[in-house]
Amino acid sequence: MARRGAVHSFFPDLPSRPVDTLSFALGVSETEMTVLYQILKRLILPPGFLILLLVVGFTFSFLKFRRLGRVILAVGILFLYLLSISPTADLLLTPLESQYTPLNPERLPRTGTLVVLSGGASAADYLPVSSRLTQSSTKRLLEAVRLYHLMDRPKIVISGGSGNPLVQVTESALMRELLLDLGIPGKRIVIEGKSRNTFENGKAIQQLRLAPPIVLITSASHMERAHKVFKTLGIHSLPAPCDFKARWSANDPLRFFPSGGALNTSTAAIYEYLGTWWYDLTGKF
Repeated sequence: MARRGAVHSFFPDLPSRPVDTLSFALGVSETEMTVLYQILKRLILPPGFLILLLVVGFTFSFLKFRRLGRVILAVGILFLYLLSISPTADLLLTPLESQYTPLNPERLPRTGTLVVLSGGASAADYLPVSSRLTQSSTKRLLEAVRLYHLMDRPKIVISGGSGNPLVQVTESALMRELLLDLGIPGKRIVIEGKSRNTFENGKAIQQLRLAPPIVLITSASHMERAHKVFKTLGIHSLPAPCDFKARWSANDPLRFFPSGGALNTSTAAIYEYLGTWWYDLTGKF
């Protein structure tokens, strides 16, 4: 927060949020900045940057930089293999998921508010809602339902619109629909459908002035960043991590064979590390 204040002491006319400040500096709209972010994210994260690395190495190998091209190709193949095996995925994800333990009934308050952060959804409206929500969104909802039945009928607040302005979907509305199908009364559900990222989730929850204690539900790998944002905004929350993806299987020889699931897990971990670094850099916690 201090970094943001330092910037505004020199440039008082800049917008108040870091993303708005960057948009202002580059002379683009906030929507254009969000689209640019989505493009850069896909280029920086696997498999995007791995494909770029292989393309560069392949191109160089046909030019006068043949030796360098072969080295880049070898590095790209090595990284692709390492990020696609379970030991690497678990090694990357475990430090994130071990920050908070699952919320057991002994630590769960009887009253309060369950806050669920959305985790992605598809705009394909011809599919059933159970197929439109991502695995992360679905598992977060299931944890909310589990905790709901252990508490005295708390309110469930779902926060999240769409992180991609090119996709017209309100993730929290779809999650509400699934909660209704699972038997949660509509009067116990509140949705916030404008936030586009974790920081905006926190700002929106802050404005709702919910009844404490607040139980924060999100994926275990995302919990550290989300909880830090809430804490910075002055929201006292009880972490309830779910959607654990690290699966240590020391006796399984197949863990050294590449798989798409392991690559997705490695990508999720790298994304969280980069997201935490970016939030710290821009003064969001």
